[in-house]
Amino acid sequence: MSFRKNLFKNIIVLGGYNYTTQILSFLSSIILSRLLLPEEYGFVALITVFTGFINQFADAGLSYIVIRSDYNRLFQSAIHYLAVIIGVILTCLVILLAYPISLFYKDPALLLPTIIMSSSFILRSFITVPYGILSKSLQFNKMGMIELVCAFIEIALMILFAFLKFSYWALIIPSIFGNILRILMYRVNTGLNFRFLKWKYLVIGFRKAKSIIGNLTGFNLLNYWARNADNLIIGKVFGSQSLGIYNRAYRMLSLSLSVMTGLFGKVLYPSLKDLETKGGDVNKEYLNTLGVISLLNFPVSILLIFFAKPLVRILWSETWIQVADLLPYIGILILLQTLNSTTGNVFILKGKERMLMLLGIPTNIVIILAIAAGAFFSMVHILRFYALASVVFDIPMVIYYGFKKSFGFETLTILKFWLPKILLSVLMIITVWTGYQWITAGLAGLYLIHLITSQKEDIYNTYHFILGRLKSKKK
Repeated sequence: MSFRKNLFKNIIVLGGYNYTTQILSFLSSIILSRLLLPEEYGFVALITVFTGFINQFADAGLSYIVIRSDYNRLFQSAIHYLAVIIGVILTCLVILLAYPISLFYKDPALLLPTIIMSSSFILRSFITVPYGILSKSLQFNKMGMIELVCAFIEIALMILFAFLKFSYWALIIPSIFGNILRILMYRVNTGLNFRFLKWKYLVIGFRKAKSIIGNLTGFNLLNYWARNADNLIIGKVFGSQSLGIYNRAYRMLSLSLSVMTGLFGKVLYPSLKDLETKGGDVNKEYLNTLGVISLLNFPVSILLIFFAKPLVRILWSETWIQVADLLPYIGILILLQTLNSTTGNVFILKGKERMLMLLGIPTNIVIILAIAAGAFFSMVHILRFYALASVVFDIPMVIYYGFKKSFGFETLTILKFWLPKILLSVLMIITVWTGYQWITAGLAGLYLIHLITSQKEDIYNTYHFILGRLKSKKK
């Protein structure tokens, strides 16, 4: 089976579970938004700004090490042991930070929820290596089933707890139950049990993993604060209610990254690794995959850019109408960030983790500065400045130092794929900002024409693939 067919077969398998999970999550948000207030969402978001930062140390690239290496089960056990030790350390760190976090926001009520949420680091550490083992063997059916079952239970508990007036605890407690269930299911499907090993095996495992741990953790830390400086500033300057509104809008970007990039990324890295081992053209297949992602995320972007207010009223009620002012910028960000966020897989595949980390320094500093500048004006300005910094600086830097310098793409290939997308995205940000919606519509039309002409071969092949499947079913 060709790489492309195998890739999309695995994406369809995992995607069936992933999309079902995301649909359930999305539908649950409609219910929860009527049971919980914006400030209750914002309360939890105040904590996750910091716990999310600590979470950047959790995986530290250990699952990538399992996928990239060809070592035996003893090595996997050593990495598993290392992952759990990291999880214990991070849990203790969050517990120590609980009181300073409550002081920072001047809210003593944050203390206990922060301590409870710290348990997620230990629980998730038991999943890191089993996840890598299933990914390496391309067992996406099992991975998808695990996530679907756990997500369903988490969502059901969230709705139940919210209905019973558990307030923000309805967003905290279910995730703990979900993580415990994940541990049990991954253990059953991989047969990997935690065991204490001699110190020398732990040292050997760390030596094999230290390069990717150091570089990937460094990049994740920089990237995290660039992506969450807005949450920190909004929570501190504008309050928990505004943060709840902002998070509701930003969740649409996170959802798109999870559905598109997260799904493709889970399949893409082990698939490209398998292709590289067989001597295939990694660059060609990667660029083709980006083209497919750009086609798939376009309808979502259009919905957010042009139908924000009716969408908010239908999904979350009039209480959340302020979200509509932010959604058009989220829609534009989706067009490029879902592509840009896949590049980490290729940096790691090509052994360029250090370049990935170094590249994160200037790009993330610029984004943080843009967010800080926007905070002087309003919450909407934060997203405007963030969008411009991402499209004008972050993505071009990744294109040059990633696609050109690290991946070895030809200049003409890069320009044909990226230049129209960047120019049209910048112009759409400006026209949405200035209120010229009819010009934004024209630019969106040009964007669609660019996608169709650049990906016409994929559209043609997909059409005939679907037609063939329909004919075979009739027979």
